[in-house]
Amino acid sequence: MASEMRSGLLRALRSGTQFDIPTDVLNACLHAEPRLLDDPPRIAAAEALIEGTLVGGTPIPAATRGEVLPVLGNIAEAVVEVILEEQGWQPVGDDASGFSSGHGIDLLMLDSTLERLIVIEVKSTIQPSRWPRLAAGRREQLTPEWFDAPSNEGMVEWGLGAGDVHTMVAQIHLRRRRWRACLANTLHTAHPLVDLDQLASLEWLTA
Repeated sequence: MASEMRSGLLRALRSGTQFDIPTDVLNACLHAEPRLLDDPPRIAAAEALIEGTLVGGTPIPAATRGEVLPVLGNIAEAVVEVILEEQGWQPVGDDASGFSSGHGIDLLMLDSTLERLIVIEVKSTIQPSRWPRLAAGRREQLTPEWFDAPSNEGMVEWGLGAGDVHTMVAQIHLRRRRWRACLANTLHTAHPLVDLDQLASLEWLTA
């Protein structure tokens, strides 16, 4: 089941429209609020490296990539959240710490009708040659078992189970300044996002 779900998500993502990431949205998301951070100097150093890559094309040193990747993930999550808020979606749960890591959901939002909860998995990259990949070696991700695992803190915090949410997977290519996504209903049948108007109402997911 997990491999079939993964294959379906990949097919839907490849069929999705590549939308532009507006420059003002990206710039607004490059730096987390220092007052929210446990370790502002650490986050600021990683953010500076990411900004140098995106603006000036400066490569990130291999020795610092382990520190940078979780911050890159947090920036990508912020980009997705801002884009969806502009479509009328409402954030329910996110991570403003500036450092994205661990097992669990990335974002939890209500659609613009305030009728559906959507768990959003965000994948990001700054590598110019490819789109970000779904997690390798963790094919159980986004399955009902994954949603309902006790270690999935976001789901536990809100008292949610797999049958309570829809799923969205968003791939964020920060170097190309493009993004694409797919959505799935509670039965996890994935559909590509081809037009932003689809975000106005998710009735089509269950039609």
